[in-house]
Amino acid sequence: MKIINNQNIITNEQIEQLVKLLGRDYQPKTLVVYETRLDIIKFFPRCLNFSMEEFRGDLEGTYDQASDTATIFIFVQTDDGDDLQSKQLYSLHALVHELRHRFQYVRDFLTNNDEKSEQDADRFATRFINGNSHKISKIMNWPEEWTVEEED
Repeated sequence: MKIINNQNIITNEQIEQLVKLLGRDYQPKTLVVYETRLDIIKFFPRCLNFSMEEFRGDLEGTYDQASDTATIFIFVQTDDGDDLQSKQLYSLHALVHELRHRFQYVRDFLTNNDEKSEQDADRFATRFINGNSHKISKIMNWPEEWTVEEED
């Protein structure tokens, strides 16, 4: 898996450990982490697929089946201000959500129903993060476990 990432918020090693927990069907060919909007421009020659919706911060992540690329936009995670661990946690949730879409594609699971696909990815990401909070806390070097709180 090729990772394009500045590694200021989440390191490549942490991403690799998280993907290993998920399993092979969740591992894309390429994973791109945009920490800032400037990264979209900085990585442009290597990552030609992005839209204004992504640049505006309307999406937390994407999965492109054609290129087998998962992308997360860390700069979108601003709900808790500038708290690093919270930003990491919700970015990991977005990453697991997008990697679930990869799983859905590889396994031809819920691929014809966008609404159910999104619901499945959200539920899966929340259950995965919360169910593995002890392991994820160790991977991320957090002093305590964190859990994801989903909004209705």
